[in-house]
Amino acid sequence: MKRIRLGLIGLGRFAELHARIITRLPQVEVTALCDPDPKRQATFKEWFPQARCYESWSDMLTAESLDAVDVLTPEHLHEAPVRDALRAGAHVFVEKPLAHTTEAADRLVQESIDCGRLLMTGHVLRFDQRYISVKERLGGGSLGAIRSIYAKRNNGKRFFSQYNRISPVFILGIHDIDLMHWYMEDEVTEVYAVRSFPAGSAAPDLNSAILRFSRGGIGILECNWLLQDGASSFQDIRMEITAEHGGVHIQDPEASVLYTGKEKTEAPSFSVLHEAHGRIGGALFDELAHFVDCMASGVPSTILRPKDAANAVRVAWAIEQSAAVGHPISLSSRLEVKGP
Repeated sequence: MKRIRLGLIGLGRFAELHARIITRLPQVEVTALCDPDPKRQATFKEWFPQARCYESWSDMLTAESLDAVDVLTPEHLHEAPVRDALRAGAHVFVEKPLAHTTEAADRLVQESIDCGRLLMTGHVLRFDQRYISVKERLGGGSLGAIRSIYAKRNNGKRFFSQYNRISPVFILGIHDIDLMHWYMEDEVTEVYAVRSFPAGSAAPDLNSAILRFSRGGIGILECNWLLQDGASSFQDIRMEITAEHGGVHIQDPEASVLYTGKEKTEAPSFSVLHEAHGRIGGALFDELAHFVDCMASGVPSTILRPKDAANAVRVAWAIEQSAAVGHPISLSSRLEVKGP
């Protein structure tokens, strides 16, 4: 089988997790690395010594003949490298969110159709076994129609300085927006949102929103960068699903393992990525392996379609607009693009 020639654009912290996984995918050969920081290039050369390094993705796409590109740039810098990679004939995996505005997300979905290339966004929780089991239980019908979903995804204050380039709804809340769509199998028609800013900051550190779905379901979303450093975990993640005949409670991180110390207690999560006895696994591994399988087969993902990722962006963008103007925002019913 021919190996897939892959280029990485953006070599930050999360790209290191991708690199750990890609080294375990025998079908994939990383042939190009792109980041403006020479120190980051040097770090990734240790994983991929044969890869050529570039400071500009346009230079990389011009010089290399790539089958696929993995885009891991900051959230507000997704559109241009994704678009250019598609136009260069590469399949594209991009970390969530697909884009940071509705218009940009729509353009990228249409671009993938026009170019005939695969486009997949990293909504990793669709590959998390816990969330998959909930989807299967809901799909079985025993719980009946979902009436409401409450989602809380709060993170440590120490990360705000790193992620204050964009609203927390695009980094944290986007996970739960996507899950609500997936579980409800319905579209959001209206949102009402509020936000809060820390002193001296131009970016919010807290978002709360109410989402109305077309069949009457309600979503309640909370996300922020407010957890104290002394908390038992840098995350507080919960989801409560109330249905006609029952409900579901999800909590993350799992508290099955606790590390206690003099200053704080830690509860690590093993669901996204774990490594033991020389083997690697978890939702992120399964997600990237699925992308590789889709490329090998030429069949687009049915687990996460481009329009699903665009719909999540549409709702996140509406939340930001509602919070800015102080009243509810109505959404169009579906993403409209040419082609299948």
